[in-house]
Amino acid sequence: MRDLKTLWYIFPYFFLGHLVGDYILQNSYIAARKSKDLKVLLLHVFLIFASQLVFSLGKGFGLVQLLFVVLLSVLHFLIDFGKYKCKNGFCSTWWYYLIDQCLHLLSFLFVMVPFSDVDFFLNRNLVVVLCVMIFNAYFISFLVHFITSNGVYKRDYLGYLFRMVAPVLYYFSPIVFIVYEVLIFLPVWKVIKHSKSKSITLSVMLNYVFTLFASIILTGVML
Repeated sequence: MRDLKTLWYIFPYFFLGHLVGDYILQNSYIAARKSKDLKVLLLHVFLIFASQLVFSLGKGFGLVQLLFVVLLSVLHFLIDFGKYKCKNGFCSTWWYYLIDQCLHLLSFLFVMVPFSDVDFFLNRNLVVVLCVMIFNAYFISFLVHFITSNGVYKRDYLGYLFRMVAPVLYYFSPIVFIVYEVLIFLPVWKVIKHSKSKSITLSVMLNYVFTLFASIILTGVML
């Protein structure tokens, strides 16, 4: 059995590959059509494969590792194919969204062991910070959208920026991070206090709270 510390060292590289493929490389067309059109789903899985491959490269990467990246892509396809086949309203809820993402993370366990001897090209600290940046920007945004709204999701690039800055500041200086969060809380509190929309109020509050805790916990745990 491999040392769990070794597997935990590897985890951020697969996590980053997943986040880039599942969020950054997934445009609105793919997101809307992958659960309805098998060809679009296959395109999505190919992008996942490309992303996972790029971030798993390093000295010692060979045919065995390539086959396991392919295996990971197959597992991703099977998980997403479940949603493709699902016609139940539950598959459009935030609970299903969390289950779906947890299954993707668990799939890493089937492929990480052969990478224990790979000397990855990217610096691990950089990979961790990038993971939390993308997690904050996209995962939190989608989760809050599912919790607070039944409408069409719209990308909030300014919100992405604010949430992506947080883990960078926390990595370099927790004190600066605290100051930043206090400053950001002022407009957040203003919205909470004056907004007449419960949905907007809840959305702003959840984005702030989730970003605060994710920046601290994910960065701290993965580093």
